[in-house]
Amino acid sequence: FKPISKRHQLTMKLSAIALLAAVASVDAFAFNGVNNQISTARTFGAPSTFTVSRNAEESSTALNGWRQKIFGKSEAKKSDISESEVRALFSLWNSALATGDSRIVAKRYADQAVLLPTVSDTPRTDFASIKDYFDAFLLKEPQGTILEGDIRIGDGWAQDAGIYEFTMGATGDKVKARYTYVYVYENNQWKIAHHHSSVMPEGIDIAKSITEDEVRGLFQLWNSALDTLDSDAVAKRYAKEGVLLPTVSDVPRTDYDSIKAY
Repeated sequence: FKPISKRHQLTMKLSAIALLAAVASVDAFAFNGVNNQISTARTFGAPSTFTVSRNAEESSTALNGWRQKIFGKSEAKKSDISESEVRALFSLWNSALATGDSRIVAKRYADQAVLLPTVSDTPRTDFASIKDYFDAFLLKEPQGTILEGDIRIGDGWAQDAGIYEFTMGATGDKVKARYTYVYVYENNQWKIAHHHSSVMPEGIDIAKSITEDEVRGLFQLWNSALDTLDSDAVAKRYAKEGVLLPTVSDVPRTDYDSIKAY
């Protein structure tokens, strides 16, 4: 074999040092092109220039792999979330209820959130209307417990759906309901983008049986309303679409105002 000259040995050493320096500093560069040129210059007694050219996507993959070898895992996004952290978002919302402050509760919702609440027929789609709902609901002093739920996680969003139960501190009543929370990562924190809550349908009496004695008792309720001499109390005994064909008037009464006037 032909002996390697000292000058050749020096050149190889300088090239190796330059290569290590380029790899160590690659994290400081932005990969903006398909074939982005990365040039570094290092001086070791004499000028020496090392130019690196590689595909941007390959460079990013290599860099992530290098980080993984050094730190044991790739760098996580701030929006990454685990199932336990998703469930903890309910605890944050529940703790907001415990403050009794509707503003704090409403702030748990995203800027363009939709709330379909348990005890209101009106969808709430902004801060003011969400706060308005909780103004009334918080008077019941509610505290919720998740009985069962299913968590799904996507890119920048998470969903928790299942069944929860509320205990109303003001009355001691318990209400079981179905729920769905959809969370989004907004302004560096997780917020509620969609919240649907509805009473368990099997607990709703759609048609309730009644006895003959109870039917006769309804007359007593109406008669007692007459005793109050309050036309409002009497009119409230009628259904919203009730029809009254009165004794001393030829005009049928078909709404609250006309029944009250009679």
